[in-house]
Order: sequence, then C-alpha cells, then structure tokens
Amino acid sequence: MRSTLQKRRKYYMLLLASSVGAYPSATHAADDYSHTESFEGAALPSTWSVENGGSVELSTEHYKNGGSSLHWSWSSGSKLRDTQPANLAAANVKHGGMKVWIYNEHPVHDQVTFNFGKTTEINNGIHHYSFKVNLNFKGWRAVWIKFREEGKNPAYTQNINEPLEAMQIVPPASVPSGSLYFDNLEFWPFMVTARSADDQMPKTGLNVGQSSWDNVYYYSQQQPTLPLPATITPQEINAFDTISSRYEKWIYGDALQYAQLIGPLKMRYDALQSFIRAGLAAYNALHIVRHPDGTMTGEALYANADPHSLKFGDDVSQTVLLPLVFDYKINVNLISKQKVIDVLDYMNDQGWANGSAIGTQDHEANRHSGYFHAVYLMRNELKAAGIFERELDTIFWYTNFGKTFDNSVYEETTADEIRTKFMYDLLYVLGMDNTPKKAQYMKGLVGLYEQALQIAPGFADTIKPDGTLFHHRGVYMNAYGDHAMQTASLIAYLLSETPYALSDGAKNNIKKALLTLELASNTYTMPVGATGRFPNTTSQLTSLLAYSYLAKATTPIDTELASTFTRLWNPQSKLLQGLFKQADSYGVEYMDTLGGLQLADELSKAGVPPKANPQGYWVMPYGAMAVNRVNDLLIGIKGWSKYAWNFESASNQNVYGAYQNYGNMQIVKNGLTSGIVESGINLDTGWDWSRWPGTTVKHLSLAELAQKADQMRLFTDSTFVGGVSSQNKYGVFAMKLHDTVFDSSFRANKSVFFFGDKMISLGSDIQNTDSLHNTETTLFQSYMPNSSMPFWYNSTASVTQATYTSTITSAAPAWIVDPYGNGYVLPNAAGTVIMRGTQNSRNSAGTKNTSGSYTTAYINHGSAPASAGYEYAIKVGAGAQGTAAFANNTQYTVLQKNSDAHIVKNTEPGKEVTGYAIFNSNVPVNQGLIQSSSIPLMAMVQSLSSDNIVLSVADPDLRLTGLLTPSRMLKATVILNGAWHLKNANSEARVVSASSATTTVEFDAVNGKSIDIELIK
Repeated sequence: MRSTLQKRRKYYMLLLASSVGAYPSATHAADDYSHTESFEGAALPSTWSVENGGSVELSTEHYKNGGSSLHWSWSSGSKLRDTQPANLAAANVKHGGMKVWIYNEHPVHDQVTFNFGKTTEINNGIHHYSFKVNLNFKGWRAVWIKFREEGKNPAYTQNINEPLEAMQIVPPASVPSGSLYFDNLEFWPFMVTARSADDQMPKTGLNVGQSSWDNVYYYSQQQPTLPLPATITPQEINAFDTISSRYEKWIYGDALQYAQLIGPLKMRYDALQSFIRAGLAAYNALHIVRHPDGTMTGEALYANADPHSLKFGDDVSQTVLLPLVFDYKINVNLISKQKVIDVLDYMNDQGWANGSAIGTQDHEANRHSGYFHAVYLMRNELKAAGIFERELDTIFWYTNFGKTFDNSVYEETTADEIRTKFMYDLLYVLGMDNTPKKAQYMKGLVGLYEQALQIAPGFADTIKPDGTLFHHRGVYMNAYGDHAMQTASLIAYLLSETPYALSDGAKNNIKKALLTLELASNTYTMPVGATGRFPNTTSQLTSLLAYSYLAKATTPIDTELASTFTRLWNPQSKLLQGLFKQADSYGVEYMDTLGGLQLADELSKAGVPPKANPQGYWVMPYGAMAVNRVNDLLIGIKGWSKYAWNFESASNQNVYGAYQNYGNMQIVKNGLTSGIVESGINLDTGWDWSRWPGTTVKHLSLAELAQKADQMRLFTDSTFVGGVSSQNKYGVFAMKLHDTVFDSSFRANKSVFFFGDKMISLGSDIQNTDSLHNTETTLFQSYMPNSSMPFWYNSTASVTQATYTSTITSAAPAWIVDPYGNGYVLPNAAGTVIMRGTQNSRNSAGTKNTSGSYTTAYINHGSAPASAGYEYAIKVGAGAQGTAAFANNTQYTVLQKNSDAHIVKNTEPGKEVTGYAIFNSNVPVNQGLIQSSSIPLMAMVQSLSSDNIVLSVADPDLRLTGLLTPSRMLKATVILNGAWHLKNANSEARVVSASSATTTVEFDAVNGKSIDIELIK
C-alpha cells in the first residue's frame, strides 16, 4: 500500500511540476553578491591574463555591478584566461554552473567560446566543459549555464569530478579583432532549472524551463499556420481602429474633464496623480544618463528571479514607465516624453530586448504590465524617435506571441497568461502596420483566445466545467482566476461588434465563471477554502468591473450580468472605495484605469435593477467545495481529494495552512468593510490554525504546522469528496478523508446535510495512531473584537465574561450559540469543549506574533481514536431564542451513520428531503426510497407528494486520469424502492428497468455534476 501511495503521490507531483505557475527551483537572497567576482577594485584581479596578444583592463564605459566591468580587447589568435577564480572549484557538482553578463558594442554572426578544466588540460586543448555564446546582439546579455548540461563536452573522457582550475575565453574566429565587457561573473554550486534559452544560447534539447515562462525562444521560432491573406480589407482596418479607440478610452476615459470629476472617478484620478508623482521619483532613482557618445549608464537592471537588484520589472516597468506616459499625456509635461524614450533605450541597453532572456524568464512577464501598455500608448512618439519597431519586436519576444501561430492542437493557456499576455498580445497586433500580416496575426490571436476560454480539460487552467477557476492545478477564486476573467471580459468588450469578436461560446464560458464567482462570494467576501495560499485575500473585487465589461460586450447589453454588477456596486463600501483609489501598475496586470471605472460608473447609472441575492445550494466539484446561501449569509465548505490538493503555501504565505481544506466550513456574513472579519474569521489576530470550523484534524502546534508548509499541493487517494445539489435548494457535501500526506493512519468519514438554514454535520470512523496529539472536530472559532461579546450555552442568558472554559462530560444534549448568532445543537455533547479568552498565534506569513479574543467550541476525540464520531446540527442566524426552540424540535432524523453511508432525513413539514452519502456501494442502503447504487455516490430525494419525487444524484469521482484528460463519463445506476417513471425525458438519466417492487435509474455521471430528475408513480 505504501508503495502504491508513493507512486500516486509522485504522479501528481509530476502534474504539479508541469504547472507553469510553479515556483523557481531555488532562490537566493536579494542582491546576493557573495559569489560575484569583483571588478570594482583599483587594479585588475590577478587571476586574469591574456594569451597570444590582446589586452584586458577595468572599464567604467559599461557596467552591471558597481561602476566598472572587465574589458577584453582581442586580436587574431588571442584568448582570455581566469585562473583559480573564487568558487569555480566548488561549482563542479551536479547542479553547479556559471552566470555572467556580457556587453557587446558591435553585433557579429559568430560565437565566443568558454572552456573550463584544470590548467594543464586547458594548456593542452582539453576542455572539461565548453559552451558557446552567440554574439548577435548589442548591449548587455546574461548567460546562465549548468556545467553538466549546457557545458557538457562529449569529448571529455576523464573523471567528471576532476577539479576545475581555469576558465578560458576564445573570441570568434571570423572577426580579426574586437572587444567584449564582462561583469557579474559568478560560479554557483546550484543553478536553477529556469535558465531560459534565447538567441545567445538556444540550449536545444535541454530542460531549462518551466513551461511557458521559459519558452520565449521556442515560440520565437514558430511560424504562422494560417494563410497570409492577399490583402487587408477596409472592414479589418476599421475594426483595428475601433479596438484601438476603445482601448485608449479605457485608459484615459471618454471625454473626461479631469478637473471636474467627482465620486469614484475623482478618487481614481487623485490616485493616478499620486502614482505619477511616485513614478517621477522612481525615475530619478535610476540615475539614467545618455552620454554624448551615445552610451547610457544608470542603475543595473536584472530579471525578477535574479538574486540581484534593481529589477527590470519591479523597479522600471511597474513603477516608472506609465507614470511618465501619463505625466506627458495627461499632465502635458513634455519633459516626460523624452524620459520615456530614455528609459526604453536604457532598458534595451541593459538587456531588455528581442532575443534576450536576461538569464531567466521565470514569472518575468508578470512584472511588466507598465512596459507593454507604455509602448503602445507612446507608439507615435516612439516611431518619431526611430525605436518603435525595436520595441514591437521586444513585445513579440517576451509575450511568446508565437504561441498564437498554431491553434489546431490544444495547448494550455494559464490564468497568468490570460490576465497578462492576452492584453499584451493584442497591443502587439494593434501596433503593427495595416498589412495582410496584421490581419493574419489577429486571426491567430483570436484563435488563442477561443482555445484558452474553452472549458479546460483535466487539471488545466482556467475555466472548469463547474465554473470554478484553476491555477497551479487547483481552485483559485480570489487570485489568478478572477484576475484572468477581468482581462478576458475586457478583451471581449474591446473586440465586440468587430470581425474579431469573441464567439458566444467563449463569452458564455467567461459569464459562467463570473456567475460562479458571485455564487461563491457573499457580496465581496468568499470562504477561505477558495483562496489558495492567500487566506487573507477573501475578496474577488478584482473581477468586479468584469461584469460591466462583459455586459457591454453584447448588444443589447447582457441584463443578467448587468443586474449582477448593479447588485455588487456600492460606492459607499470601504472595500470599493479602496478599489477606486487604485490607479497604479504595481500589480501583475494593469487594470485600474480611469476609462474602465467610467464604463462601470455609467452602467451603474443605466437604470438596470439589481438582481436578488442568490439563495440556495451549489456544488463546485472541481474545487471540492460547495456553498449554501441563506438570506444574507453564505456557508462555504471545502475538502481535498485525489483531484483537489490539500493546500498551497510559500515561504511567507499561508505558512500554517496545512488543515485549510479538511472540511473547512465557514459561515460568512457580508459587510461594508471586509465581511470575513465581521464573520469572526480573523486570521492575523490570534487565529488557531488547527481549528478551522468544520474540520476534523489533529491539533498541532504552530511549529509542527510550519514544518508541513512544504508538503503542499499534494493529493490524497480518496475520490469521494464533493456533493450533490437538489435543484439548487438542498444538498449534501461529504468526504472520505484519508490523510496520505501528513499521517496515512488518519481517516474519517465526514458529511454535512444542507436543508436551508439547517445543517446536519456527521462524522464517523475517525481514526489514527497518533498518541501524542488529540484529534478534534471544531464547531466554531469566533474572533471577538470585544472580549465581552456574548455567547450562549444551554440558556438564553448570555455569557459575557472575558474568559470561560467548560468541558462537557455528560452524554446529554446541549446547545451553544456562537458570538455571531449561529446555533449549534449536539444530541450527545460528551467531549465538547468550550473555551473563551485570549489566543496567541502567528500571522499567516509566519513573520510576527498575534493575539486576539476568541470563543471556540470543539469536540475532543482524544489521542489515537479508533472509531470516533460526532453529530451536531447548525441553525444559522437563529440566536439564543431560536436555537433553544430548535434544540427542542430539530425536525431531522439520522437514518445511518457508519462506514457504509451517512443518511439524514429532514422531517420539516413541506420540506421532506432525505440526503445520502453512500461511501460503500457493495452494501445495500435500503433507507427510504433508495435501495442501492452501483457506485459510491451522493443523492437526495425530495418528496413533492406521495406519488411525485425529485431524485438528485452526483458521483463525486471526477475520474481524471491525466493532466489534460477530461472527466470520463460513467453510467451509474440507482435502484429505487417502488415503481416509478420519468415525468419528463432527461438526456442525462433514464429508467432502464422497472417492476412493481423496484425501479432502476441510470445516470450519466461525469464532472461530479448533480443530475435532477422528477419521477412519478
């Protein structure tokens, strides 16, 4: 068994490793020069020498580190040598290698060669390692190599572990003389995988990338598969003009009088001016100087994943370029026009150029939104300066535009690509001259849009069959996914009513995702389970304007989206006001524009009435989650499975989140500030990270949880996690928990039955062999902004004292009301613990101590439970009086709670519903209407009358067998007691046999989907 689990875990780790959102293989401290050979001294380091002529010296003409570099001038036959450089010997290990920056003043179609070995080997022309670098460039270029990959020399027959003593550099043979500059020469014992190929080192056949992040060279070599049209039509030219005009209005606004703005637009404009001021200061900090001889100097720039600073992205593209553009375009400051040109020339000189990977492209495109927008917005000025085509070529390179050239075979496009490159690719095409090639490229781009916005198969990004959004092979509703949908909605608006408009299918998929986001969020707040490694970011506000963009992408406007937007639009909300006050390009994508907010503001005043607050129950199988909407409350529940990972974390993100998805069930209120804190969930204020409401886990210390932080994005072997919805009114959520990651002895069967404002939570077969930690099921953990906030226990008289502890030993029933008014009824309260007081903890980043006042209730199953269980009912928002009444008449019956099934019947008059979580289909159920099923599944039976029912069935097993493999459909059967037939034909279900005693119904089970059928006698 252990071998099987290890193989399965390895398989899913391979799936995750293929994710383009994977993190860098290794990181170094920022601005780490500990391995850098310095050229900052008064004299040339003694390790350097020339052979057969030429010269080497220190130079201040060009530099990357400090203020000088090593300048080598060669003549025919000369070579350069570095003998016994620091760190070279230590770099001759499996992952060891070298980094160096090379400055070339005159491009040549030839190569410089780097040879390594012992001194005697080099003297005799024997090269332990050797590689070549193309010199087809001007400016700085980065070279990152692993000795045993890029530097591998098949002719070397000695022991690979022979010491390295010298590096020899050989000039291009076709050039009789020339010179090169070298800086930031480093030898490392560990080189990251993400050493991107480029025009200087194509690295053919080597694994030097993390999927699309590092595929710039690969995509640059692709050719269009669509035929080149003979001409570009007037209609196509008009379409490009229309799209460009809409884009510029989205940036600047449509005929806005900036001095007269009020409300949200005034907030946005003021924020924009602050952004401009900060950008001007950031520009000055770059110390860019254009010298009389044309050379440029300034602060050195590096890739996002390079250990050195400053960064091309964070310190220039995101912070400087758009402020300069807006200072010129909006504030009419002509000085900033030249500054934009200077910045672009300097970036190009520093290595941000067509064909240059700057060492690594790992996550690089996520740091350059300002650059791509600035180039297009300044296209006329850059044409006049003679550099627009250069920058357009640079955009082509860094956006992987070649990916648009062939859409005949499915290729995953991630949420990161959608939220960034979707827009940058469009700006590239818009910047092209009006030629047939422009039309050809645009058609290919629209093809990519269409493919990326289809329902994604298997574990692929982005839109799943249930409307949830994926990234990193898991559900991400608060980041990545919602950002991607905002960009996709904007693209849909920009292209609407042109020959390049998105198809109805693509727009409907975006719409499905946006409406699913709405369902999963209580106005502006979603449960923590849907937030990945950002548990404090529970708002989907990023996607708010997407509803307005997509509504306006059709004529007439989409009223469902418009009414959804109107429901969510509340300018008095502090959260929305925070959104209005954003106008910068510091984030991954640039979306907070004046014009975008103007479009939303106009729609809010168009007289579209807001839709009603959603009510009911929805399952989202690909997220292993479900939501129950009751009045103004949202109850969200989240599990994990063979198809939904346990949690995600990073070095300073969600450090203690290991138990985030073990049945986490949160009752979320809405509010004008945050909603989540107003619901008693305050993760950075004393939160106990082992006591998520609804979870059954071992109670661990913070140190123990932190040790598990790197065991993230892993899967279990259990396929039974998910739910069934009956007409989106009632539902069941259940999971066979098997903790194959942290403790393979830990198992539990958990279920929750949702009957409107009443929820029944059951647990059985809870077991593990851990005798050092107690296993607990948490009812609630409620943050109290005031330590006297009341709760209630078996009495309508409140408890308000700051500290309180009670351990219930009696098996008698008990009821509790949490500080937020939700009632909990336990038929057998033995083992229940109620605690109240100050809790001490750490924030989610693990960087500081926190504390806060809480009231918490949990069931203590003890250490190493063998077959523990629980039962409790929740009446949301009932308060003390309502909970007391509910405890006296709960109106439900547990028909079964064991390893085979959990079955609960709701007995409220008019709401006679029975829910089934059938864990073991080998044992007949014979409870209520259902006799048995052919597979483990979940079901609900609504009794409409004595001879009329609604049967709802879902198979939680998604049956995903590969990264890009869709869910495999399985025909499952349910045998019912009695003779029944379909009231109406159903394409997903059918009666296959019937007698006076039983009826067999067959369902097309796929994607975890709930199928409702109405049956009559």
